[in-house]
Amino acid sequence: MAKKFFRQKVHNKKRTITQIIIISVCVIGLITCFSLTYYFSHKLPKGAKVKLRDSVAIEINSELPEKTTFFSELEKIDKKNITVDFKKVNQKKVGEYPVTIKVHNRKYKTTLKIVDSYSPELTVKNVTINEGDSYKVSDFVEKCTDNSGEKCKVEFYTLALTQEGEKIDYSAYKDKGTYPIQIIAKDASDNQTAPQTAYLAIGEKVTNNQTKCKYGADQYATDKYTLAVTVSENGCAINPELEKDENMLKAVKALSDTETKKLQSEFQKLNINDDMDLKFNENPIPNIEGKGLIGYSLEVVLTNTKTNEVIEQYFVKNDGSRIYSINKYKLN
Repeated sequence: MAKKFFRQKVHNKKRTITQIIIISVCVIGLITCFSLTYYFSHKLPKGAKVKLRDSVAIEINSELPEKTTFFSELEKIDKKNITVDFKKVNQKKVGEYPVTIKVHNRKYKTTLKIVDSYSPELTVKNVTINEGDSYKVSDFVEKCTDNSGEKCKVEFYTLALTQEGEKIDYSAYKDKGTYPIQIIAKDASDNQTAPQTAYLAIGEKVTNNQTKCKYGADQYATDKYTLAVTVSENGCAINPELEKDENMLKAVKALSDTETKKLQSEFQKLNINDDMDLKFNENPIPNIEGKGLIGYSLEVVLTNTKTNEVIEQYFVKNDGSRIYSINKYKLN
């Protein structure tokens, strides 16, 4: 009886070992199968190159970028094997958002920046009041819109100067007469319009010829110059010695900053990754008489640093549009 029991016990033990071996083989097989499946599903094609940009920028409220825009290098990869997860992106709000990209099921991380590099569009109007009445900056606004969809912030232009370079005090306009009022508009990203001139008439009809022009009128040779920033005062040019004045140049610098942001956004949208040198030529513009300063021109020159070829060259107009002499990339 004991012998029979012993044999049965040994037999059962052998069966248990056999089961463990079978189960182990199955588990190893499953793991191997899964590993191979994972490997081949995540394996890139032979000779493929995949390199992502650290970030891509698009304008607020614009369409999401095409998925290949996120790559600085992408070779031998079919677009159908690329997926982009935009779930965390809010196109209506400026900010930086994480984006997950899968290439043959391999995950990559990058950033999508929602930017606002365009100034508001401002239209001003003249205002007439009675002596003793008050006025506010919004009275001079006919219309102001911004690509963000948010409300414009409208201000008196505090850098406005007289013909002699003295700051204009709008609060001092109380007596009967017509006075120039310069207005600017900003958005939440601090993009700013060029100053727009309206007229305040106190106790009379609006006229714009109330100032004697010490340095001549603000007319200039339009066939020679493209005006980007105006600094004339009430139809008059200002003292030409002020052309290097820091306050005068602030408006030009602000426009240069805006152009830089615009170009960065445009290049990323077009998936351009060339090394570029960006140069701004800021030059004072004299009036026709050559006696006074009426503003500044802003020329933008973009050069490919590897080939030294000028890729983009244009003047910025005072409405923010461009006059191109070279436009290799067909920018707006």
